[in-house]
Amino acid sequence: MEFDAFSRMLFSSTPLLPNGTMNWLALHLGWAVVLGSVVLLVSSRLLPGYRWTLASLALLWTLLPNAASPAFWLGLAFQSPSLMSVVLCANWLLRRAALRQDTSAGHTVADSWSLNFLLLLGVLLGWGLLLDTLAWFPVSIYAWGFGSMALALVLTMATLLWLLSGSGTSALLLAVLAVFVLTRAPTGNLWDALLDPLLWFALQLGYLLSVARRYWRARRLRATTHA
Repeated sequence: MEFDAFSRMLFSSTPLLPNGTMNWLALHLGWAVVLGSVVLLVSSRLLPGYRWTLASLALLWTLLPNAASPAFWLGLAFQSPSLMSVVLCANWLLRRAALRQDTSAGHTVADSWSLNFLLLLGVLLGWGLLLDTLAWFPVSIYAWGFGSMALALVLTMATLLWLLSGSGTSALLLAVLAVFVLTRAPTGNLWDALLDPLLWFALQLGYLLSVARRYWRARRLRATTHA
């Protein structure tokens, strides 16, 4: 794609929506990656060969058309997963595959603080969108997601975070934004690309666990210091 076309998509003043093919891909391919990750996670007690076979079968099953695919029924209940969920699950699958070859890298300090920062932003965004559905605000936060200003703001924040930390977490956010600009999946709204209800629940759980771990770590450190 030429830079001029990319710029027009990024700074367009009118909402851009995905076409029918992209809607199908966002639904089926998105749920395929998510379900493949879930199957690989819940089958952790099995041998690696069996785990990856089951995950691959779940992924292929989800790509079947119409009601033969679990994506059809999941779409009725939850619509399409967010691009962020798909990218996070795909990244997790690649990291699991790398672990089989002993090529995975550990988390850095930059990864840790940028991850916690994005966790908090995701939690706050979810609460803001929830309150928006209850008409607590004079303007619609969700409607902003169709405009170019929200995209420019999030893109600027993600770029600054990546420049300051250089972490893989911020790079994933940039990847999500790039895919959204090119495809407008799953709905043409930026917030739907960044967050979905299941991911929001997981973010809140992850953030609470992170806070609890830091609290207990600090408490053990104080106990050791005073001993």
